[in-house]
Amino acid sequence: MIPRRAWKISLVMLMSAGTVMGGEKAAGTAGDGQKFSEDLFQNGRYEATLTSGVLFSPLIAEKSRPTFNYTMTGFQLGYMLSDVKGAEWLRGNVEVAGEGFGSAVFKGCGGYVAGMTGWLRYNFVPQRCRMVPFAQGGAGVTFTDIDHHVVGETFNFNLDLGAGVRCFVARNWSVNLELRYQHISNAHLNPVNLGINSYGPILGVSYFF
Repeated sequence: MIPRRAWKISLVMLMSAGTVMGGEKAAGTAGDGQKFSEDLFQNGRYEATLTSGVLFSPLIAEKSRPTFNYTMTGFQLGYMLSDVKGAEWLRGNVEVAGEGFGSAVFKGCGGYVAGMTGWLRYNFVPQRCRMVPFAQGGAGVTFTDIDHHVVGETFNFNLDLGAGVRCFVARNWSVNLELRYQHISNAHLNPVNLGINSYGPILGVSYFF
């Protein structure tokens, strides 16, 4: 069961973003969609994102893999590497981002998961639309006190995949929903390396500048 604290964090994020965005004029026409989405994805622009969600493991129930469910709260800073290019549904740009995250284990033997991830993201930027889908992949380092019979040691690596969509609600603000997969293991630095494969929803609020 998803803990109440995880949902409270998500609601606070949305309420805070709504308060800030209330002072800005929300774009409401198709023409405005072109203005507030495409310009923000040009080379040299930045994106700051606060995220919160929950991840569940294992992907497939197995007797050899214990259950580990944990929250996921992070901060990302992204940089647009390219201008918007392409045609039709492939139209978009490339973005690189760094993320720091912290988690609390709410089911399973352990208390925390924390680390850093580097992301490479492709943003699908349609014309005159406030919905901007994205797909991303990342890798980084993780520190955790999860049962060492599963991850072997405190220091581990993470590999991540994600796909989602941004919904622009104001000139520089979007609310994001993502489905994320995360793999945590020690890359055989320790003989014990069962690892964790988790998945779940991530809610985010982004500011573009």
